[in-house]
Amino acid sequence: MNNKSGKDAVSASGSLEKVKSAWNTLKTETGVDPVDQAPVHKFYTRIRRFSLFSRRRSRSLVNRILGILMIWGVLVYALAIAGIWWGSNQVIEDNFSHQARDWVSKLDELGTPLYATEDARLFQSIEDHVSRFPELSYLRYYEAETNKVVAEYRSIKLENNNIPRLTPTQIERLRLNIEANAPMFIHTVDSELSLIQAAAPIVIRSIKSDGLMDFNLELDLDQEQIESYKIIGFLELGLDFGIYRQQLIKNISLGSLFIAILFLVSSVIGRLIIKRSLSQLTNLRKPLAKLASGDIDVYVDNEGDEEIVAIANALNTTISALKSRDEKLRRMANYDALTGLLNKHNFNIQLRYELERVVAEDDCSALLFIDLDQFKYVNDTLGHAAGDHLLSQVADLFKKRIRQDDVLARFGGDEFTIIAKSVTEKDAEAIANSIIKQMQNFIFIENEQAFNIYCSIGVVMIKGEQFSAEEVFSQADMACFQAKSDGRNRYHIFDAREQEEIKKDVDIGWSKRINDAIKNDYFVLYFQPIVSLRDDAREHYEVLLRLNVEDDVLSPSAFLPAAERLGVAIDIDYWVVRNAIRKISEFQADGRDVVLSINLSGRIFEAPDLIDRVQRYIKQYDVNSELIIFEITEQTAVRQIERASERINELVELGCRFALDDFGVGFSSFNYLKHLPVDILKIDGDFIADMTKDPVDQAMVKSMIQIAATLGKQTVAEYVQDAATMEMLKQFGADYIQGYYLGEPTTAINSQYYADAVDKITTNVIKL
Repeated sequence: MNNKSGKDAVSASGSLEKVKSAWNTLKTETGVDPVDQAPVHKFYTRIRRFSLFSRRRSRSLVNRILGILMIWGVLVYALAIAGIWWGSNQVIEDNFSHQARDWVSKLDELGTPLYATEDARLFQSIEDHVSRFPELSYLRYYEAETNKVVAEYRSIKLENNNIPRLTPTQIERLRLNIEANAPMFIHTVDSELSLIQAAAPIVIRSIKSDGLMDFNLELDLDQEQIESYKIIGFLELGLDFGIYRQQLIKNISLGSLFIAILFLVSSVIGRLIIKRSLSQLTNLRKPLAKLASGDIDVYVDNEGDEEIVAIANALNTTISALKSRDEKLRRMANYDALTGLLNKHNFNIQLRYELERVVAEDDCSALLFIDLDQFKYVNDTLGHAAGDHLLSQVADLFKKRIRQDDVLARFGGDEFTIIAKSVTEKDAEAIANSIIKQMQNFIFIENEQAFNIYCSIGVVMIKGEQFSAEEVFSQADMACFQAKSDGRNRYHIFDAREQEEIKKDVDIGWSKRINDAIKNDYFVLYFQPIVSLRDDAREHYEVLLRLNVEDDVLSPSAFLPAAERLGVAIDIDYWVVRNAIRKISEFQADGRDVVLSINLSGRIFEAPDLIDRVQRYIKQYDVNSELIIFEITEQTAVRQIERASERINELVELGCRFALDDFGVGFSSFNYLKHLPVDILKIDGDFIADMTKDPVDQAMVKSMIQIAATLGKQTVAEYVQDAATMEMLKQFGADYIQGYYLGEPTTAINSQYYADAVDKITTNVIKL
């Protein structure tokens, strides 16, 4: 609504408790960790991607390894076969080459008589001899002068093959190569035949007399050679090594079949061995799946191969770190960092539990609300460090006073609460009185200065189920206020009848004041600048409500509670909306596009004419609806999620925008942000006030800005009191800032006023 007094006077009281409350609620309800969440988020994300990838691809590592080994084995085998084939052919050819030399020498001797006698019948004996050797495919004898074939033999295999005869060129080469000891080899004549062809001259050698018979051992060096050669013919033959090649192919085929069977058997056995070896890695799927779902109550067995052990140890180390971090988060979220007592969030939970227990067991307990009387003086005089020392010492005193089953908490600032279980009203008075005396005897010493610290206590009895936890606490707070009003250093027990009488007297006076203010326009609109940290050049202001009473200006906290009780809060809302829209019209007339943020109460969403009235105001003053931003608090939006969402959508259809105010107080709205049509999140000022000195606040603010950006929403940071805070918010990525550093709320705003606020941002950047 219009209760924005906290924006006019910054107070750090309760900030830390809100941090912890927000922290714990965010973690438990949304699964988002505000502090140090980036590494953990990445860790979970990687595990989730791993899990999704595994399910999507569903490929077996065992099959992949086995497939690679099989492919490699086949490749090696193919290369080996190629090498064996080539090497074997070379061996066969070399062997037949040697055989060809032997056959040439033998057939030379057998064929010489054929030329000497010129009797063709002699060749028959040669043919009979060579036919017994299947590797000898054919044989030819040539006449020396005419190069004609004197005799020829062919094996059955070559009966139908026409083997070309020696050419004159080849014969001439044989003549010239007469002194060579080796035959001349010819290439195979047919691609279907595997022949080693060889040819050689048939030579008759004669030896001249050298006088040896006359016993003349001296030779004339100038005499002619004593030995002469005569070519009487030529010999050509072909050796067939096809049989050996066929046998080689057969052997390779049988070997390949054997090796294929061996590969198949090896693959089955290898798969079992590999699968057994990787079974521990496969067993990691279950713990990884749990981690992917956010469950860190997991332990990974670290036995087996050293690689698996290394992975398991790494996972266990990470899990231990996450558990330790979560334990620290739980501790920080539920306990006060300064005193070690329960914080506000945890105390509220304990109070609700106690209410349930009292009803279930028909018991009676007491709630004590304790406020230190001189804390502000010590804090202002000696500084915050001294104030922290005082709070720690007071907490230690209270710890010694309470019973084991009682609940002690630091509620915020210098406020403490105690739930005294199973006590009567007389017992509660005795407890309160003993605490008063204990504080009277306590002397706080700091920097050689001594201070007497007293306290005021409000006591309310918890019995029956007529009141909620919030109402019980409110009653204790009112009782403490009454104790302070009665002179401090005392306690006051809440009396419902007494409080009702006080409220009635107050409400009677406020009823007349509020009605007069609405009729006579005693309300006044103040404006506080909201400056963009990006590229929005338009003027932005938040509309704040004040009431002029007898030369005094009252903030909403003074009259809105009474307005709520009297049922006129909605009338105040309509007054603010109408006058704010009228102000936009005045700005437009001056040529200025000014955006105004207008606060709405939760009650106005129950008004049946809300949409009609807003639409009528927009038409009446002829304003651009895009210049209107309505603000509702986080608690209001979440508490009335369905109705709020419906009404917000209807106002958005008119062209208006919405902002969620006091964002982050409980973080309860994170689950609903995707469904609430709000454009802007206004971060609660308690997170901003001491942000530069508090790393927890920094982490919280940074997380809220990041989440808002992820959801496509803009952020406004309130309570900006100095340049350092502003610069930090800029680094975090905030879109807008608001606070006394830029400008205090005022009734008179002009372009220069807003320009001065913008200049502070520019000036600060230049200085830095």
